Amino acid sequence: MSRFLALLLLCLCLLLTGCQSAQSVNSGGNLDDQTTIGEELPLGSGDETEEDTTTIETDVPPADTGAADKENEDNEEKIPYAEDFSDAAFIGDSRTEGLQLNTSLSEADFFTSVGLMVNEAATEDQILLPDGSKGTVLDALSGKQYRRIYLMFGVNELGWVYDSVFEEDYVELLQEIAALQPDATLYVQTIFPVTKEKSESDAVYNNDNVRRFNERVRQAAEEAGATLIDTALLFDDGEGNLPEEASVDGVHLTRDYYQKWLDYLREVSVP
Repeated sequence: MSRFLALLLLCLCLLLTGCQSAQSVNSGGNLDDQTTIGEELPLGSGDETEEDTTTIETDVPPADTGAADKENEDNEEKIPYAEDFSDAAFIGDSRTEGLQLNTSLSEADFFTSVGLMVNEAATEDQILLPDGSKGTVLDALSGKQYRRIYLMFGVNELGWVYDSVFEEDYVELLQEIAALQPDATLYVQTIFPVTKEKSESDAVYNNDNVRRFNERVRQAAEEAGATLIDTALLFDDGEGNLPEEASVDGVHLTRDYYQKWLDYLREVSVP
């Protein structure tokens, strides 16, 4: 019996030892494969769950307001010139002086002189100034700002040998006036022809010379950026002559034609 109990106790011990070994194997494993709950994962592991909050900046061009500004400017109503020409100055020789004497332009300023030539306008004291003294055309223009200035030169220069010099002097005068009157529109007028009788009898004051010098007038206006008024076409009998009834001496206009000249300037001057 004692021997039987000893064998029983031995089997029981062996059985208990085997169970403990099996429990130890089941609870073990490789430590490199274990992950602790709550452990921070390395960046770039692919397991991140946070959203990417990187802001992508783009260059947005500013709105182009140039077209809108231009449209607004075009829609603005242009202020008309004064009907009495009180915002205007007239510069020229005896023909322009006749415009003052034979029309109702009492409010406009006239800076004229009989025989005045383009090369003298800025250098010769031939213009009566408001204080009673005499000065140049440029002196006269220095006292007031105008919206428009009308010029006519050329008839007294018809005897010049070099019409190119006339053009150069005209451009220089226009540039000097523009510097003094930056807000004024400069209107350059071509010179009227003379009558057929005058043209055929005079070696200087003839319409061949008028046409030649008028071409220089047009070029000077273009070069200086002035506005051309082709008044030579206003009084043309169809053959390039001043109508006989338009003048008493073949050069200067009658009162009726001076008024027609003024009416034409009202029509073509803008605004």
